[in-house]
Amino acid sequence: MGQDLLHRIRAGDVSAFEELFRTLHAPLCEVVDTYVRSQAIAEEIVQDLFFVLWIKRSDLAARSLRAYLFSAARNRALHHLRHRAVVRRWALWIDSRPDIAGIAAPVTLPDRALEADERQAAVRAAIDALPPRTRLAIVLRWEHGMSNDAVAEAMGISIKGVEKLVATAKRKLRETLAPHGGALATLPD
Repeated sequence: MGQDLLHRIRAGDVSAFEELFRTLHAPLCEVVDTYVRSQAIAEEIVQDLFFVLWIKRSDLAARSLRAYLFSAARNRALHHLRHRAVVRRWALWIDSRPDIAGIAAPVTLPDRALEADERQAAVRAAIDALPPRTRLAIVLRWEHGMSNDAVAEAMGISIKGVEKLVATAKRKLRETLAPHGGALATLPD
């Protein structure tokens, strides 16, 4: 995996990118899987990593593409674990506060799981219904944990443009999710 491959990818050579993907996809998935303990999630994380690599290829300043990708895969796996822990803590906190969730009587665990799935499905459907650029900005921001600077760079727009897209997405999501009540609480800041 030499500098030649790196230069070809920076220049937009699809065959070089495919070669890199074929060579490192499986090993990267194995590394991520050791952290997240799910082959499906590992593959999704690695797919996202390659997607962002392709989008930001011209700005890639790594000396060793292999080392960069393994480090980035590890960081994304750790980010996923931190995010999952936050979601778990949030769910436990909500479960311990029925007054906040708007539930007067105790609800069985399967009911709560079903409600959570329904809220998550409503949020996903609302995000999927956003215009493409707005959806991309919000997905990069919330699901991939990218900063406004990174989203701006990935999308080739200004930071103000990202801020406007995110604000528009939040407004539209609030409007769409208003009938779902609890789904609004699941939206990140």
